[in-house]
Amino acid sequence: MVKTLVLVRHGAPEASSASGADMDRRLTSSGARALRVAYPRTFALLGDDVSAAVWSSPAVRALETADVVAAVTGTEDIEVHQSLYAQDITAFLAELEATDATTVIAVGHAPFVDHLCARLLGGCPAFGKGTAAAIDLPEGASGRGVLRWFVAGPEVASWEELAVVERAVASAASDLNARAEAFLAAPDDADALREFRVSLRRVRSLLQFLEPWQTKKQNRRCEHTLKELQVASARLRSLDILSDTVDGLVESGELGENSLLPTACAKERALECASLITLMRKRHSAKALRKLARNLENLGWKSKVAERGLTAEDFRRHFDDEFNAVDEDLFGLDLRDGDAVYVARRDAKEMHYVAERLGAVLGPDRAQMSEYLDEIQRELGALSDARGNKRLAEECSKSPRFRGVRADLGVVARDQAEVVSAITSGLERREQGAREATEDAEAEGADPAPAVDAEEE
Repeated sequence: MVKTLVLVRHGAPEASSASGADMDRRLTSSGARALRVAYPRTFALLGDDVSAAVWSSPAVRALETADVVAAVTGTEDIEVHQSLYAQDITAFLAELEATDATTVIAVGHAPFVDHLCARLLGGCPAFGKGTAAAIDLPEGASGRGVLRWFVAGPEVASWEELAVVERAVASAASDLNARAEAFLAAPDDADALREFRVSLRRVRSLLQFLEPWQTKKQNRRCEHTLKELQVASARLRSLDILSDTVDGLVESGELGENSLLPTACAKERALECASLITLMRKRHSAKALRKLARNLENLGWKSKVAERGLTAEDFRRHFDDEFNAVDEDLFGLDLRDGDAVYVARRDAKEMHYVAERLGAVLGPDRAQMSEYLDEIQRELGALSDARGNKRLAEECSKSPRFRGVRADLGVVARDQAEVVSAITSGLERREQGAREATEDAEAEGADPAPAVDAEEE
């Protein structure tokens, strides 16, 4: 005879199923996670020596909830009872009378669990999603019960934002995998390389943003794979940028239309590309990225996060701290310091990708910063690219493979030096104008315009 009945309402479900059938509605990822965190404590209230039978409605959301219950209670089998889905109290009580189990945990739906609890106890608090109530039945299922304990369902909100972030990371990793395959299929395509590198930086940026909450092992393992590919492909990307500049100088007449420099750059790119492809195949990079994408389908969170989740406010506070750090670095940035500009652009680019991909959690105001940051990082990028072109042109002029085009490389180096000077002067004038406007506003007692941060691609 049943001595204890635990009534459980299923956890938080999706609004609709892919099939459209109510029976097929699943738990949301945040709903399932909330149960996995809360139920070990809830069902420990039954005691260590209790052997319970787990019954469930045939609805998927109830079965998934019952799976969590069975896991934490050590129950191997789940019995499906149609009466729980049909919400047939009479049939359910008859099944209780017929069972040999002394403790039954029944996972069902509202209002069935509310009505049955009220019938057995004479009254009961409302069952929220995931709520569990243990009722002692000294006279069996036909008699009046005694409430042993009532535990409200776990809060799901702290897991919902986490689920959004996890989907964003998984999507970015999947996109990276696709971009890598596209590049390997067409390594001569400069756009394919650029998109591959953007995807690398995007995933790295997300993981660096999440680093305070993510397990170190997973974060470092992924970072190693991503950084290795980014470093390995950097020179090839630099050659593509240089080639575009050279083509532009030919079109403008700065270089003669018969210049052999475009051909020399193309040959150098082919050599660098072959070297990169060989390295990627040797390191089994495509396989490593597929493994990374699978790994990031399930982010590993630190224990405190696994226990409590993270709220939108947690993510927004961290974004603001990172944003303000970048903003401070940009204020008064020495534009003539190439290393400082590179770091500022990199940091701004990372914030751009975070705002772009996590806008659903960060909110519209912070998400809109992505466009502004992208604009600023492009300006810093133009400065960095010009410096990189000058440096690469000087480097190539020392190579025997560029012996016949050294004069043209000198033209490129001088042109890019002039571009660096022009961009630097323009940005400095604009920065000085902004400072003077701020000083004038402060002198007049008005609130200065808020500073806005820049981000790198």
